Amino acid sequence: MSDDASPSDADEPPATDSTGPVEPTASSESLMLTYAAPFLGVLLIAVGLPLSIVGGYVVVQDGLGLCGEPTITATPADEYNESLATIDEIPAEQLSSAERRALEEAIDSPLQEGRVSGELENRAALLEGVVVEYEGTHYYVQITSQNSCLEVQPLLFPIGAVAILMGFGGVLTPPIYRKLAGFEERMRR
Repeated sequence: MSDDASPSDADEPPATDSTGPVEPTASSESLMLTYAAPFLGVLLIAVGLPLSIVGGYVVVQDGLGLCGEPTITATPADEYNESLATIDEIPAEQLSSAERRALEEAIDSPLQEGRVSGELENRAALLEGVVVEYEGTHYYVQITSQNSCLEVQPLLFPIGAVAILMGFGGVLTPPIYRKLAGFEERMRR
């Protein structure tokens, strides 16, 4: 007889405090809103961050001079003894003006490096490494860094930003739902 006196769990109102219901009203809502929505939100944030970083970098890389200009080294051929005998030789006159400026910069630099700012006419030869005679001295010249521009769709930035915003929405779903459920409960009274 005590079973008839106690109301069933389905008829029982949700537990409340001063802000509204402590938990969602249905168990399926509880699992979905408590665990699944925040988990999907965190996944969206995790996917959105690299997308927005790479997409944003692609947009600014060329404007900030972060890519596109390869670097060459010029090492005096004397340091290699006889090992450069099989390497092709290019006269300095065959170098483009940008390549010649980079060669002069590399010769004057303590790091023996120079940046090619302009057209790279002898790219294939410089990738392999060549001996260049400049002002009576032979130098082994080679491209050390191509500094290629990253090529992805710039649309990744807004896609990543939207994914991050949707992720924050998923993470904030449980507290927002609890506030709305509490508001609904107060409206029913």
